[in-house]
Amino acid sequence: MSPTDAPASPWFDALLAGRKSPLGEALSLVEAGGAPARALLARLHARGGRAQIIGVTGPPGSGKSTLVNELALHFASLGRRVGIVAVDPTSPFTGGAVLGDRVRMNRASQNENVFIRSAATRGCLGGVARATYDFVRVFDAVGYDPVIVETVGIGQSEIDICRVAHTAVVVEAPGLGDAVQAMKAGVLEIASVFCINKADLPGTDASTNVRSRRSARGSRRPWSTRRCGAPRTRAGWMPWPTRSPRDR
Repeated sequence: MSPTDAPASPWFDALLAGRKSPLGEALSLVEAGGAPARALLARLHARGGRAQIIGVTGPPGSGKSTLVNELALHFASLGRRVGIVAVDPTSPFTGGAVLGDRVRMNRASQNENVFIRSAATRGCLGGVARATYDFVRVFDAVGYDPVIVETVGIGQSEIDICRVAHTAVVVEAPGLGDAVQAMKAGVLEIASVFCINKADLPGTDASTNVRSRRSARGSRRPWSTRRCGAPRTRAGWMPWPTRSPRDR
């Protein structure tokens, strides 16, 4: 009998308390899939639905991991327990994954209130891993709030994060694209927040202006409270660019 089968067990009680060792085991269990994973998720289901899910996405090298590190430390400083799902791409040649995003989250990983789980895409397209949503459900059920999901570096059409997150933060660096690029459909349409990262670099003003025009253009058609299958916090919310320097 596995720890998840018993109606009540020290392992399950420790999991509900958010203890890191059983939490890591539970995440591995749901990633493996199968009947034990389904049984555990079923037991946790009624305890979920409380956490704010924040998705952080953007092109490679835009500074997503560094931004997630600072967000996690901020929430942890408020006494909140923060779950992070860091998704890395799987090699199409070797089948391996570096899972290196957590290297940039070194300070957050040492915080007692932060738990980081890496995941490989394993052939999934769209920016997230197959087990991402189940990871989020486990974090949510055991009291981690918020849960931050960092996608792989994405292009224009990888938008699966909007099916997972309540708030989608699209991170960009200065100098990536012009006004024509901002008019295109795809990832720019899912943003709850535009973050111009590395804002101390040249080109920040131009990038901010381009994203501002994108937001103004989108305001002609107020967003519904549900897009891409993910609930939004407020109808009619229009994303507006924010800036983040490299050292924050």
